This record gives sequence, structure tokens and C-alpha cells, in this order.
Amino acid sequence: ALQHDASRVVQAAVQFGNAGQRKIIVRELCEEGKMDELAKSQYAHFVVLKLIKYSVKDEDSMRKIVKALKGKIAKLAVHAVGARVVELLFSTFPSKITTKLKLEFYGNRFGLFNDGDLSNKCSNPTIHSIIENQPSGKEPALESLLSIINKGIEKGLYSFAYFQQIICEYITASSPNDVRSLCSSLVDHSIHLLSTRAGSRVVAECAAYGTPKDRKRIMKSLKGYTRSSLLHSDAYIALLRILDVTDDTVNVQKAILAELLVLPEEKKVINVLGEVVKGEESDGEKSPILNLVLSDTASKLFLLLLAKNQESRKKYFDPAEMDILRPDPKVTEGGEEVPTSKKNSNTRRVELLQYMRNTLIECCKSHADKMLVSRNGAKVLREVYEIFPSKELSDAIVEACDMDDDGGEFLSIFEHPIGQVSIKNIVSCDKESDKDDTLTAALFKKYEGTLIDDIGSSNRGAFVLTAMIESDRDGKVSKELSKKKKEIKSRIKECKKMSKPFAGFEALLKSL
Repeated sequence: ALQHDASRVVQAAVQFGNAGQRKIIVRELCEEGKMDELAKSQYAHFVVLKLIKYSVKDEDSMRKIVKALKGKIAKLAVHAVGARVVELLFSTFPSKITTKLKLEFYGNRFGLFNDGDLSNKCSNPTIHSIIENQPSGKEPALESLLSIINKGIEKGLYSFAYFQQIICEYITASSPNDVRSLCSSLVDHSIHLLSTRAGSRVVAECAAYGTPKDRKRIMKSLKGYTRSSLLHSDAYIALLRILDVTDDTVNVQKAILAELLVLPEEKKVINVLGEVVKGEESDGEKSPILNLVLSDTASKLFLLLLAKNQESRKKYFDPAEMDILRPDPKVTEGGEEVPTSKKNSNTRRVELLQYMRNTLIECCKSHADKMLVSRNGAKVLREVYEIFPSKELSDAIVEACDMDDDGGEFLSIFEHPIGQVSIKNIVSCDKESDKDDTLTAALFKKYEGTLIDDIGSSNRGAFVLTAMIESDRDGKVSKELSKKKKEIKSRIKECKKMSKPFAGFEALLKSL
């Protein structure tokens, strides 16, 4: 297996052999006691990778491989070739089988002696479970992790998921000052760290506790990848944190937000002769941020800027995200806690929001129809309507209330499962508004005299009418609908008879 050509023969035997033949190979290589040497070899490590890949359904073989690597995993984790084996091992084998190997990252106390029998208590041990079970082991475990991190940085192992997890555990368990001291070694490789949730957390913490220079280097590393990072399932949180803590908002605008104001290049289809035969349909009116606003992750950048305070953020961010985006990170200098950002957080937010203001408003006016039927787009639309109200935006939303579905049949937005909730939530903003050009007024103007037929024709639409009554300062909506009580009651009876939902009609009747 150590030779170039012979290694390929053994790999083929593992790949194409039957289960019995594979077991023989595993037993022979594991009992030799040199599995770690094979894992470090330029050619032989491919054999180990094949063994890991094709042994995943055989628990006995998996346990033999793990046993053969026991006591060697910490050194393999920082070896240029062995790191590939460690990466596949932890991503392929079940965590309950690799528990004892992972404990080796925290030092001999846990790896060799399994102090407190942690391997039985935790199927997937972390530095936090170590501290919980053995508080006295915190410092030795952190020292061991830092040693692995420093060696891994020298070897450039940033793109490995297990290495990113190790850094993440260290950074979330150590002091802010320790995080700051490590930042300078990590920030230039931020783009490689964003491939996993753990790596994105590392970049976010570096942005929080790093110096202004560190933040600038992070933004430089991410240049050209802003859009793709925001659309990534994990990377987006790091960008949000950068926007949240960076005082130099002008640099943030140039390095990050400016990329969002330009439409991405159109994808082209090229034939065998190298000729462009087809391109994606071009829409000159399309907003450059439309796909971001409709995205589950990218839309959170706009919600971060639009949310006025921490309470408002809680509506749009889950507890894990709120933990990363916690306010006012501090480090200790001269025995005193000092904020890592000097500028007021709300001032930073407003400066960035003003930069994106016109683009956001234009997107909402041009694509209200798409945003109303998107859970993510509707959140952004509601916040923009509340912060930047205008007659043009209200008219655009009213205009989007009539649409055709994919089948070509007419479908009112008031009957759409998402659309009607979006309209109802936006109308609810009018309760505290002192403007005349509200959505409630615009809807009444368009549907005056036919409210119950055009908006309240369905149970869902009745909820919208209820919200309009509560938000209408003039009482015009209530006045018109008060004449339709009999019709509303008859619709309730009809819905009961046909076993259809009628809660909307009941709420409407109650509000009258």
C-alpha cells in the first residue's frame, strides 16, 4: 500500500471486493499497528480513505479502524496528508464510534484516561461538555486545542471541517482577549472558514472581538463573495456580524454592500463550437437585490438593518443567531472592560440603512407581487413600509393584490396562504401611523363598495378585513361592513355546513 501502483491495487480490492474480502483487508492493516503511518503516506493514505468509505456499514470494521488510530489522532489532525483521513473519518463514521478519538483533541487526560468516563456520557463531546463534566479540566483542554490550532494554522488546514470545529470550540470557550490574540492568524483566511456553520461562527467572533484592522482584513478576504456568502446556509451569519460591529461604515459600504447593488452576470449556455446558444431571460427592470430579499438567509441582512432594536430583531432571528449577534462585545484592557466598537450601534445601523434605502424601496415597489407571496420577502416589505412609508409603495402593494397563478386562473392575494398574512401584517402597521397615504386607505379606495365581495370573499380575506377595521382611523371600512352582517353570518353557516374554516368570518363579525 506504500507504493504508487500497489496502492491502487489495494484500493481496487477494497472498492470492488465483497464484504468478507474487505474485512480481511481491514483486519490485516489494522493488526499491523501502523495505520497511522499509512494515513500519513502520500500514496497509502488513499487506501485508508477507501477503507473508511466502504466500511461505514460494517460496525466491526469501523471499530477496528478507530482502535488502530487511537492515541494518534491528535498528530494526524495536524499532518498535511493525515488531515484528509481525519476529515473523512469524522464526517463519515457515527459520532458514538469516534467519541474516544475526539477526546484526544482535549489532551492526554481525556484521550488516554477518559477521565470521568466522558466517552460514555457524551456521544459527541465538545469543550463545553468537558467543562460541564470536569470543570478543572478547562485550562488543560483549552491549551491542547490551542496547540492543535497553532500547528494547523502553520499547515494551512483552514478548509477542513473538523479543524474549523476545533477553532470554534476554542473561541467560544476562551476569553475575549484570547480570541483577539488569535484573530490575526485567522482573518486573512475568512473565505475558507465560511464553508461550515462552525467556521462562520469563528469569523463572526473574530469580527466581534478583533481590532478594526482585523475587520478590514476580513472584508478584504470576502471581497467578491458577498452575494454567494449571503445565499450560503451558514456563511451569512459572519457577514451580518461584520455589519453589526464595524465602525467604519464607509468601508463596509464599499467592500460589502456595493456588491449587492449590481446584478450578477447572466449565465450562458455554450455549444460544442463555443457559441452562445441560449442565455437566461434578461429583465431590465429586475432589482439586483430581489433574489436576496426572497432568500431565507440573505433577507436577514436587510432585516438586521431595518430592525430598530434588539426586541425587533427577535422577530426575525432565532436564539442561536441572537447569541452570535449579541450587543456590545468587550475586551479587557488595563484591567477594565472596553467595547470593541466605539460608535453607537444604532448609528452604524442607520448609516448602512441609508446607503441601501433607495434600492430597498425600489425593489419593494417593483416587485411587491413577488415579495407578498414570499415569507422572507414579506418580512422585508413590511419593515420597509413601516420605516419608509409612501403613497407610491402603498399603491404598488394594492396593485399586486390581483395576480394570476401558474395555471392562468385568477387568484386574489387575499386568498393566497402567504399573501393574505403578508397583507394583514402590513395593514396592522397602520394602527400607529399618522400618515394619510396608508395601505388601509389605498385598499378601501380601490375596493370601496365591494369590500366583502373582493377582499372578504374567503375566510382568509375576512382576516384582512378585520385588520383593516382595526387600522382604519376614519371608520369607513367598519361603516360599509356593518351593513353586511347578515351576509357574513350566512357565510359562517355555509362554511359550517361544508366543514370549511370560518374563524376569519367570526373574527370579522366580532370586530363589527
